[in-house]
Amino acid sequence: MLLTSKEKNLILKLLKKEKRKKFLSRERSASLKELINKLEQNNRNEKVNDTKPTKL
Repeated sequence: MLLTSKEKNLILKLLKKEKRKKFLSRERSASLKELINKLEQNNRNEKVNDTKPTKL
């Protein structure tokens, strides 16, 4: 399943909101942190990998 950048940003916001909750188990907090890092890295990779047409 492919997600658009808007969908990824929305999921990232929801994950960060969930992480701020007070009563989270350590396992759940760690898994949320991993997912957040993965989505942020994916966004950075997309920005770097954008190909722009060059003039020859």
